This record gives sequence, structure tokens and C-alpha cells, in this order.
Amino acid sequence: VSATVEVIVDRGISHESVRHRMASYTQESTRYCDYNKEGDVVFIQPCFWDETNADQMAVWLSAMQTAEIAYKKLISMGATPQEARSVLPNSLKTEVIMTANLREWRHFFKLRTAKAAHPQMREVTIPLLARFKTIIPVIFDDIVV
Repeated sequence: VSATVEVIVDRGISHESVRHRMASYTQESTRYCDYNKEGDVVFIQPCFWDETNADQMAVWLSAMQTAEIAYKKLISMGATPQEARSVLPNSLKTEVIMTANLREWRHFFKLRTAKAAHPQMREVTIPLLARFKTIIPVIFDDIVV
């Protein structure tokens, strides 16, 4: 038995997810996305930088704006989207579909909901685990966050 989930995360988190080799993935490709035609580049704000970290948040926002300006400038100079994407950061939004058997989902949740896991990964996986517990409680109820 396998289960499939679609999530929207930043590229940094997607890189962590695809390390689980017993799963299969479909991920939005930045190689073929032309953000210049699609409007603004979409970035995922890190959960650990908010109004309580105003200085750090300002630096992050500035970096995202600079990356978007550079991307659009490169496109206007004739670069292809796959060439221009090299200036885009890990905070770039991506969509990922992950399919795994229930054993791998258990392994995934045990690693990615742990206190030592990346805060943004936990932000995605804790609610996802709660959903799995609702759907198949007998398989996931023993995983405690």
C-alpha cells in the first residue's frame, strides 16, 4: 500500500525530502518555468524569520528582491529560463508530489518531525503526520511529535 501527497515548499526543503530513496517524486522544474512570463517569482518565507527577527527578515527580503531583479534582468538580456535560474535561491517555491509505501512514510515522519529536523521541514511534516494519523491511525498513532 502506498500513499501520495502534494506539498508546496521551498527548494531547500524539497532537497531534503528527495533524500528519502524509497519514495518517488515529481517536482516542478525551474528549468522550464519562465517566471518572467508567469509574473513575480514566488519565494517561501522561512518560518524562523518573522516580525520578531526584523533585522534578519529585512536581509532575507532584500536578498529575494535582488535575486528576482537579477533573474528578470538576465531574461531581458536573452538568457533562457534554465540559464537565469542559477541566481534563484533555495527559498524559491516549488511543488512536490511524493509517493511512498507506509513503511517509508513512517520512516520519513520519524526523521522529519523530530526536534532536530529543519524548522521548515517540521512546519510541513507535523500537519501532514496529523493528517495521516486521521486517515490511518493504526499505522501512525505511535509516532509522537
